[in-house]
Amino acid sequence: MTTHLELVRANYSRRADIQGELRQIDESATAETRGYTEGEQGRIDELRAELAAVDGRIEANLGDAIRSEAIADGVSSMLGALVDRDSGSVRDQRSLGERFVANEDLSAWVNSGARGTSPAMTEATSFRNAVTDITTGSTSGGAFISPQRLDRVGQDFLDRRTFLLDVLPVIPISGPVEYVQDKSPIADLVGKPAEVTERSGKPQAGPTFEVVSEAAATIAAWVNITRQTAADAPQVAGYIEGRLRYGIRRRADNQAVAGNGTPPNLKGLLERTGILTYTADSGEKDYAAIRNAIAHGEANEAVYEILVTNPADAATFDLSNAASAGLHAVPGLNAVGARSAWGLTQIRSNAIPVGTAMLLDPMAVAVLDRQEVTAYMTDSHASNFTSNILTLLLEARLGLALFDPKGVCEVTFDTGS
Repeated sequence: MTTHLELVRANYSRRADIQGELRQIDESATAETRGYTEGEQGRIDELRAELAAVDGRIEANLGDAIRSEAIADGVSSMLGALVDRDSGSVRDQRSLGERFVANEDLSAWVNSGARGTSPAMTEATSFRNAVTDITTGSTSGGAFISPQRLDRVGQDFLDRRTFLLDVLPVIPISGPVEYVQDKSPIADLVGKPAEVTERSGKPQAGPTFEVVSEAAATIAAWVNITRQTAADAPQVAGYIEGRLRYGIRRRADNQAVAGNGTPPNLKGLLERTGILTYTADSGEKDYAAIRNAIAHGEANEAVYEILVTNPADAATFDLSNAASAGLHAVPGLNAVGARSAWGLTQIRSNAIPVGTAMLLDPMAVAVLDRQEVTAYMTDSHASNFTSNILTLLLEARLGLALFDPKGVCEVTFDTGS
C-alpha cells in the first residue's frame, strides 16, 4: 500500500521534472536571443498549471501524513506550525508544497525514506522565526499592504469661493430683454422738491429715462473622455464637471466686472456709462479712499452694500492699521468667502485690477439668467461614436442689467500711497 510519504516523494519528483523542463525552454530561448514561440508558450502554460496541481497534492499528502502520525515527531513539530493537526488545514498563507520544496534538508530526508532523526528538528526553530518576523517592508508583509486611495481632489475647496454674481439679485429671462434705466441727475429729480407758498408755482422735476437692451452671453467649455473612463471611473467625469463649472462661474464673474461689451462679451459694470467715479488724492490711503467714495455715493443718493477688490488690495486692507477707523470692526476677517469692511460685503475678485475697487448697490444691478450652468454629455460629436469617446459640455447664458448707473462707483487708488 502506498504511504503518504511515498506520494509526497512521487509528487516532489514530478515537480523537479516540471521545473527542469521549464528551465530548458527558457535557456533555449535565451541562447537564441528570442522570445517564446507559440508552441513553447503553450507548453509553459501547461507545465505551470500542472505545477500548481502538484503543489496542491504535496500539501494534501503532508496534511494526511501529520494526521496519521506517519511522519517522525521532528517533522511533525515543524509542520505543526504550518498545519492544524486536527483538521489538516494549512495555517500559513504560502503553499505547504512550496515550503516543503524550499527546505532542501527536509525534502532530502523525506526522499531517503524518512528514517532516523529529522534534520527539520533544528530547522523548525529558524523556520518559525522567519514566519514570525514579518515586517512592513516591500519584500515582506508590505507586499500585501494596499495604500488607501482618497477620492477627494479639491473640488469642495473650489466651491467655497464667493463670486460677485453670488451676491447679486437674479432675474430669469427667456430671451433678449429691455428695461428702463434711470439717468436722472440728482438736481433734476430727487433735488427738485421744495417748499412753496400759497398760490405760488411748484417746481417741476425733469426725470430722464432711457430704454436699454440687453442680450445674454454664452460662456462654455467642453472636454472629451473615453466611454471606458466614464464607466470605470465615474468620479473622473464628476471632478472634471466640477472644475469646468467653477471655471464658467469664474469667467462670468470676470465678464460682469470688466467685460468690454464687444460680442460675444458682456458689458461689465466698470465699462458702463454714467457710473460714479472716485479718484484718491495723492497720499490718500486705500482704505480712506474707499470710505470717501462711500460718502461720495451717499451725496448722490446711492446706498452701497457691496465692495469688490482685488485680493492684493484686500491684503493691504487686512494689514493696515485702520482698525480704529472701523475697517476691521467685523467678524470673519480670515473667512474664505465674502467678508465685511466698512459694513459692506467684501468680495475679492481677480477680475478687478490691482489699484481699483468697485462699490455696488445691489438694488441697482441684477443678473439676467437665461440658462444656469448646465452639463451635457454626448457621443455624437465628430467620430466619437466609433471611437468610444464622450464629449462633456458645460455652458451658461447670462446677462447683466444696470437699472441706475449711480448704483456703481469705480474707486481708483493712489498707487504711490
